[in-house]
Amino acid sequence: MNNEQMITPSQRRFVFLWSVGLVLFFIGLGVFSGVTVSHYRSDAIQRHMARLDPSAVEPGRTVAETTLPAGATPRKVTVGVYLDGIASISLLDSIWSPVFYIWFRWKGDDLNPGETFNVIEGEISKKEKLSEEVINGEHYALYLVRAQVTKSFNTDRFPVDDHLLTLTIEDGKLPWTELEYVPDTEHSNISSRVKIPGYMVYRSVLVMKPHTYRTNFGDPRIGSQQETYSQLIYGVWNSRSGFGPYFKIFIGLFAAIMISMLPFFIKPTDVDPRFGLGVGGFFGAVANTLLAGSLVPDSGILTLMDMVNMAGMLTIFLTLVQSTISLYLYDIRGQVEVSRLFDRVSVVIFGVGIVVFNVMIPWVGIVR
Repeated sequence: MNNEQMITPSQRRFVFLWSVGLVLFFIGLGVFSGVTVSHYRSDAIQRHMARLDPSAVEPGRTVAETTLPAGATPRKVTVGVYLDGIASISLLDSIWSPVFYIWFRWKGDDLNPGETFNVIEGEISKKEKLSEEVINGEHYALYLVRAQVTKSFNTDRFPVDDHLLTLTIEDGKLPWTELEYVPDTEHSNISSRVKIPGYMVYRSVLVMKPHTYRTNFGDPRIGSQQETYSQLIYGVWNSRSGFGPYFKIFIGLFAAIMISMLPFFIKPTDVDPRFGLGVGGFFGAVANTLLAGSLVPDSGILTLMDMVNMAGMLTIFLTLVQSTISLYLYDIRGQVEVSRLFDRVSVVIFGVGIVVFNVMIPWVGIVR
């Protein structure tokens, strides 16, 4: 009698129900994670667009005045930016350090915007005036600036994340009613030397966007309780160039999962290797989770990285559950052929399920 005839219909039904349960587990996990990550990606795209849209209100920010008060005639100052390099960038420390040229063109001897501008949410570590001229009655000044900017990096989709680096310039003395920046979009650009490890820089833009503070800074000359300043925003888009960082960060987790699947090829009664490999794989997955978590700040929500780690650890746990059931069938019930079929079916579903999950999730999360 062959192996197929030794397995009863009820036993086949048990293996079938187990298979259906595993498939539903991976489908449910994939759908939940895919929908969540897709939502994170859509939110990031909308947030980045709002940041550089002069008429859009950014989530969590004060609604800015979009028109000047009646009778206001601010002085126009043309400003351009050329990003020459990024000295350093750290997702964990929430900072990036741009090196850039900035120039100003204006009329009138009573202004000096190159000496009064500030970097918002950052500080200037070095500012060097390279040129200052008066050309056809228009003042021109060029500076080379090194700065350190605080940036709250969104790591919901790390390590297939993308970011918008923004350099925001504002005059430290004059509000929008007295000074308005005019972006020099024709001459502003980004150097080909600008590189961010693990990311691809693919676009830059320069806009002027009014920014309203929820205070008048205690100035008794201002009747309103709010003051609006003209801000020049230089934005640099960057995204992951591929799935390499994803597989590099989770290589330890993937190795742990593969180790936990080796027991399917071991006789269930060889308890030490059958369960020892799974337990070892589980602790390997925990170690990889802690290591990956140390690369980014805690966002306080369930991120893509959390989902992948969770899927890996749940998979390893289920392999231990499978080994327990297989040992019961083999040793207690004496159903050797059922145990073998149970192992063969399980290894296929676990393997296909975890591979499909880890191909789908980064594909959904990355901005293409």
